[in-house]
Amino acid sequence: MPAKWKLTPLSIAVIYMLIGVLWAVAANLFFSGPYDEPWTFIRMEATNHAFFIIFTALILYFLIHHSLEEIMQGKEALHRANRAFKALSDCNKALIHATDEVRLMEEICRTFVEAAGYRLAWVGIAEDDEERTVRPVAQWGDEKGYLNGLKLSWSESDWGQGPTGTAIRCGTTCVVQNILLDPRWKPWREEALRHGFAASISLPLTSGERPFGALVIFAGEEGAFDNREVKLLEELADDLSYGIAALRTSADRKKVEKERKLLASVIQQALEGIILLDGNGLIQYANPAVETITGHAPDKMIGNNLQTLDCGPHMRGFYSAIWEAISRGEVRISNSIHKGKDERPYDIDAAIWTISDDSGAVSNYVALIRDVTHEVQLERQLSQAQRMEAIGTLAGGIAHDFNNNLASIITCTEMARDDVPEGSPMRELLDVVLKSSYRGRNLVKQILTFSCQVEQERQPVQVERIISECLKLLRASFPTSIEISQNIAGRPGLVQADPTQMHQIVMNLCTNAGHAMQANGGKLDIMLVNIDLDTAAVSGFPDLPSGPYLRLTVQDTGHGMDSATMERIFDPFFTTKGHGEGTGLGLSVVHGIVKNHGGAITVNSEPGKGTSFHVFLPRIDHETEYGTIDTNMSTPRGRERILFIDDEEDLVFAGKMMLERLGYEVVAKKDGGEALELFHTQPNDFDLIITDQTMPKMTGTELTREILRIRPDIPVILCTGFGHAARDFATKEGQVAAGIRELALKPLDRAEMAKTIRRVLDQQDSTEEAPWQRYS
Repeated sequence: MPAKWKLTPLSIAVIYMLIGVLWAVAANLFFSGPYDEPWTFIRMEATNHAFFIIFTALILYFLIHHSLEEIMQGKEALHRANRAFKALSDCNKALIHATDEVRLMEEICRTFVEAAGYRLAWVGIAEDDEERTVRPVAQWGDEKGYLNGLKLSWSESDWGQGPTGTAIRCGTTCVVQNILLDPRWKPWREEALRHGFAASISLPLTSGERPFGALVIFAGEEGAFDNREVKLLEELADDLSYGIAALRTSADRKKVEKERKLLASVIQQALEGIILLDGNGLIQYANPAVETITGHAPDKMIGNNLQTLDCGPHMRGFYSAIWEAISRGEVRISNSIHKGKDERPYDIDAAIWTISDDSGAVSNYVALIRDVTHEVQLERQLSQAQRMEAIGTLAGGIAHDFNNNLASIITCTEMARDDVPEGSPMRELLDVVLKSSYRGRNLVKQILTFSCQVEQERQPVQVERIISECLKLLRASFPTSIEISQNIAGRPGLVQADPTQMHQIVMNLCTNAGHAMQANGGKLDIMLVNIDLDTAAVSGFPDLPSGPYLRLTVQDTGHGMDSATMERIFDPFFTTKGHGEGTGLGLSVVHGIVKNHGGAITVNSEPGKGTSFHVFLPRIDHETEYGTIDTNMSTPRGRERILFIDDEEDLVFAGKMMLERLGYEVVAKKDGGEALELFHTQPNDFDLIITDQTMPKMTGTELTREILRIRPDIPVILCTGFGHAARDFATKEGQVAAGIRELALKPLDRAEMAKTIRRVLDQQDSTEEAPWQRYS
């Protein structure tokens, strides 16, 4: 019955009273007769009594039945109200004790299911992704997995038109009393009914004015949410929103506090000094690193003006420079040199920035102070390495051309000397020319060693043996005022090196040390120890990997050097010795050898306090015997036919004549293309090919490759002035890869060339298979 037609007990009583009045009137009209007839009166009276009893009974039945319905409805309303109040009470308890956002949501959902008797309660968060999805983050009662794979959105799409999406998008409560009939449930109706859901309510969760999610409750009966219950649930949703917002604020506050403590810890433990100044230059904060760098304790700095700190003149100038930079708006002061406690110079770098308040006005200044001494040293080392690399490249190019000139001079001088009789003044002059040419050749070799373009055959070397040999030579040349001491560690390791170059290192360093002590005498200490360098230890040496090393130390008590001299000691031709006492190539050669062997060299020196050189060479573990040097300088001869190629006309002339004097039949060419064309037509007419490497149009290795395609067994000797082009085949592996038998370094004298030729030809006669054939 519609609510507007619903009968109350009073209306029912009025209706029955009217019926009774109507009945009395009807009885008088239809049953009127003589009252004196007893039977008629009795019948009339009986009928009235019966009617009264029946209608009274009916009235009582309807009144009692209606009262029972009212009581039942009241009980149901009271039950719902109690359920909502119980849920509200338990949820408020959960809100009071909540410490975690997700656990609070789960506790609220559990309360609705277990305490309030609903089927399912869950909380969804509105994501700001492209599809504006609603992501369930907490639930209770979903044992059958209704929320698994649930597709919800709070956008304007079809998936966002449901009650939950509408509640989030519009910020209003959406109540559905009958899921079966409500059109908003169309996309999810079948699944909801399968899980036994009949009614639902979606309550928006808001933070400020913006909804961030929804609380969704499902009931198993239709019409489960009356107005009073909806109001209580809305009040609970507001409390939950407030609780979640409070937890998020607390979490943000804790996060900020944690970050603040972390930042404070970082600043306190930073290796860089940090000074906080106000607008007048008063120090408000200084971290412990400031004392490490500047020597001033932070507690004594705070509250003082930066420019009036009690400090030495060096630091006072640095602090004044900081404030002047702040006044000028500069952001950096770099490479300010000051004196430390040990009176050694070190470099400080200061970076400056401003801190502004909420209005944008500058309120504070910060100075970041760093000790950049190590970085400055690395920059100087890098600059020196780059400078020496450039000089080395130039030296290599000059040496190549110089070697070609020396080659023709030596060859022609040797042949001219042969034509001059013994005792002739001309022979003496030619001996001087030859001697000077040999000196020039040795000088070029030193230049090439310095420029790291010489790659000799290396072998395991016992450096302690070389030290002993060098000291035997040095003791005879040093004055008695110089004391020599050696300290060799037990069983020092080996280095993979060229023994001759190791000899150069020891001799050069010891000779320089002896020269530094020549005037006043002193002590020369030579030490050799095994050392393992880790990443931190080798950080001061560019390109030096960590690992096992052999450290050679040559230390003297001579006059020492200042910093300006130390920056140039490895430069070629730089020397502090007098005229005629040295070429200035000794330390340059040492530097080149050490670098070429994958090591590093450092120097420590102070005027009047002596000098220490430390050489680090990669260490190996296995041992071997020293190689022997062939001292037989005879000049072997032969009769084979040789194809000789060089683009230098003087070298072609001199080389051809020298080889013919050794008995060989020689065909000379000045161009690789001509030589290749000749060999192509007469491949079996030659026993040996001797070619220069650096030639126009076709290099020696390119010519060799083409010749070997025609005749793979022909031996080839490659001659070079050792420019950059020869680096790839300077070792035996490189020679095999290039297809050459031997590499001849210009300038060679006649005996060296004769021995090289015979070695190659004799090997060819005794070898069935050529080396390059085995590697092809």
